[in-house]
Amino acid sequence: MDSEKRSHQGYEVTETCTVEGIELVIGHNPSAPNPYVCWYCKNGTDYYWGYYTNELQTAREKLVERYREKCGILRSPLTQEKRIQESYER
Repeated sequence: MDSEKRSHQGYEVTETCTVEGIELVIGHNPSAPNPYVCWYCKNGTDYYWGYYTNELQTAREKLVERYREKCGILRSPLTQEKRIQESYER
């Protein structure tokens, strides 16, 4: 069974993920000046803090950044390990 498509402000929701009860979504509107957006969403209808961009990849990067913030992962483990190693080398 196909799920119903969602849209907000003319943007069709194309990608979603949920973390700690908050949904992160990417929307696309090919007619908009910035055709991609990354929003937070509560209850499937309350969209807020939109980050508008011209590139899908940039919207995905913002989604990943927000996901990591919600999970408390501000940097990748590899980056953290590299910074620790560099501090010992000084």
